[in-house]
Amino acid sequence: MIDTIVVGMGLAGRSFHLPLIRLEPRLRLSAIVSRDPARRDEASNFERVPGFASLEEVLDSGISCDLVVLATPHHTHADLAVAALNAGKHCVTDKVMCLTEADSDRMIDARDRSGKMLSVFHNRRWDWDWLTLRSVLDSGSIGDPIRIESSVVRYSAPRTWRGRTSEAGTILHDWGAHLVDQALMLGRGPCRRLRCRIAPAPWDGVDSGGHGRIELEFDGFEFGIETSRICALDRPRWWVLASRGGYLRIGVDPQEEAVRSGDITRAADRPEHGTFATRMSEGRPILEPIDPVRGSWTSYYAGIADHLIEGRSLEVTAEQAREVVRLLAAAERSAQNGSVEEGPWGDLPRLPVERSSF
Repeated sequence: MIDTIVVGMGLAGRSFHLPLIRLEPRLRLSAIVSRDPARRDEASNFERVPGFASLEEVLDSGISCDLVVLATPHHTHADLAVAALNAGKHCVTDKVMCLTEADSDRMIDARDRSGKMLSVFHNRRWDWDWLTLRSVLDSGSIGDPIRIESSVVRYSAPRTWRGRTSEAGTILHDWGAHLVDQALMLGRGPCRRLRCRIAPAPWDGVDSGGHGRIELEFDGFEFGIETSRICALDRPRWWVLASRGGYLRIGVDPQEEAVRSGDITRAADRPEHGTFATRMSEGRPILEPIDPVRGSWTSYYAGIADHLIEGRSLEVTAEQAREVVRLLAAAERSAQNGSVEEGPWGDLPRLPVERSSF
């Protein structure tokens, strides 16, 4: 059993990490941490584990702990991860890994010194729409990509720290971090250059942006990423133009709604959502519904347990997450300066990862 503590009882900690940890039989929750007394007491009572006010306090308590999961504001990840690794604990951070390349390097250095594991919760590598897109492209049925558009847009003011650049980064450091990770994990070479624009938000106290768009240039195709808090009109989650067809996805992956309702196994698309691809018939394209490849977010923590207990390769490495941080930093520079930023980013080899001691 891997004794696990979760730090942070906001949305990510309560609604994503705790439910998924419960579903992995080789992980055992041993404590929770929250600065908020009410949230700490509520989570502690519900999970039937001790609650602490800080990572330092729980590490000093003698509670059994092998793995620290950080579900805290983005700007805290680096210091907390370094502290956990220096204490001899494996560590998972929520996305985004951190806000600067220098901090990502500090985290990786601490991992290397400690000999422990460091991973980042890029759970959307198991989204149905993403896995289906990869399957369609890998099959060659629609040819080679020419233009890929990946969008998550809505009209909703950010809550608390998520609207503050000093704590969250830009609007692109939230959903955008997932979309960047998916672009870099497409398996079609590195991103060569980018340009970015971020429009302001209309709400007082929100300085992280209301609408963000990154144009990524890969060898032979473009990849557009768009996230918005101020968009009153929805867009397809995916729109892909390829050399012999296309791919269309309406609606976000249903696993988030299911896990927040208490049972990820009940994930199902709404009637108005769907996944489509084109096929050629008598020289003309026909758009047809296709069955999605049904991944599961439970695979993330299953992979953590596989790595720590069985020595299998780590699915989400710190080096991969560092590339997301680097690209987002370049996007922020582009938005500030109106510049085209040169890469490359991504295209790291998927080599076996040495087993971390457990």
